[in-house]
Amino acid sequence: MTVLAPQPKAQFFDANGSPLVGGKVFTYAAGTTTPLETYTDASGATPNTNPVILDSRGECNLWFSNATSYKVVLKSATDALQWTVDNIATYGSLASQNSNNVAITGGTITGVDLTVNVIGDVSGNAGTVTNGVYLNATQTVTNKTLTGLATTSTINDSLGTPYTIGYRSVPQSLNTTAAASDVGKHLFVIATTTVPSGVFSAGNEFLIVNGSASAITITQGAGTTLRLGGTATTGNRTLAAYGVASVLCVGTETFYVTGNVT
Repeated sequence: MTVLAPQPKAQFFDANGSPLVGGKVFTYAAGTTTPLETYTDASGATPNTNPVILDSRGECNLWFSNATSYKVVLKSATDALQWTVDNIATYGSLASQNSNNVAITGGTITGVDLTVNVIGDVSGNAGTVTNGVYLNATQTVTNKTLTGLATTSTINDSLGTPYTIGYRSVPQSLNTTAAASDVGKHLFVIATTTVPSGVFSAGNEFLIVNGSASAITITQGAGTTLRLGGTATTGNRTLAAYGVASVLCVGTETFYVTGNVT
């Protein structure tokens, strides 16, 4: 496979097509008059002057920064404006990608933290994927750490049904009034514990673990209904000494309570 060679040196011309000898190339951040550096070679170690002064052939070494957008203003040696071009975007390497729409087909990305929306399979060695990840029914996220997720973050299945992201273990909470942050956790308590209203939605679940040698009360908050699993009984529930109760929200302010409870 071959590719078209880029122009090795930047060359500029006047309106007559003659090399713009002694011309001046001014570079700014796109859309502004704030000077933005260019460089003499690919290393980016030595900045050009700004403006860059063209040589006897109207040429110069002009290297832009990766993932940066420039405005370029070309003037003659006597400062006569030749042209202005704005929003010249450089896309650089995948490690510093400026584009929000990069398609990679049949290839891999190695050693890069992805911080933009990703459509497709994401797999390989440990790394991070932040912000949006969109998968269809046959795509997977494998061996990756998803970061920046809120407690209400969800992953959709192929039908678009959202599922709340949970835990592989069952983290502990010491709250005696259940909170939204307790979903998927166990409340380790030794006193009366309340399930409040206005906090949970259908599908939210948590455990209550009684760490004491005496029974404790699970109190239904105002407007909340606690139903003893397998019965029509509602109201406050009693959790046995050293007992465990599962509390599952099945609808608006309605919870089924099962386990070592009466």
